[in-house]
Amino acid sequence: MALKTFVKVGSITNLSDARYCAGMGVDLLGFRVVAGQDNHITAKQFQEIRGWVTGPKIVAEVYGLTHVDQLTDIIDNYRPDFLELGKKELQILNGHTALPFILSLDSGETLNSKEAEPAFILVRERTDLPQLGNEHEILLTVESIENVQRIDQQYIHGIALSGSAEIKPGLKHYNELSEILEMLEDEN
Repeated sequence: MALKTFVKVGSITNLSDARYCAGMGVDLLGFRVVAGQDNHITAKQFQEIRGWVTGPKIVAEVYGLTHVDQLTDIIDNYRPDFLELGKKELQILNGHTALPFILSLDSGETLNSKEAEPAFILVRERTDLPQLGNEHEILLTVESIENVQRIDQQYIHGIALSGSAEIKPGLKHYNELSEILEMLEDEN
């Protein structure tokens, strides 16, 4: 199965989301890997999920990272293809990451030319797109099907969605996530 646009789904906490997204052809699956953060998933939980999922590249979402030494354990335990972080975490890593990364910018933030070059820039507001220009691979966070329908393809490479909690293991309502991914299915 293929999707019409590049898709990252982050904050995944369960096998149901991971398998559904992989089956739908999502490009990147993101997991919160810093203990104490919302939607954190332990290395053991991650390994249990990872054993059932093939296809998408793995993103270690390192929001809340407090020391550069934490990164070694994260890379060893999660073996991600990408890191996802904000400017605060990028400063902690002194602008150098061991892997390609997705830089999440808050509304109004811009990319400093002295900073390391991200593989993707994640933005939450469409109003931030024109100021970033066309020189970066932009992922736009969307939360509803209406937001997807109003996307200006001129500025973005793809979209970013979020997983959600299971009601109980194996029981889940997908709501917006499934509607958006089904809308993006390539019929060819």
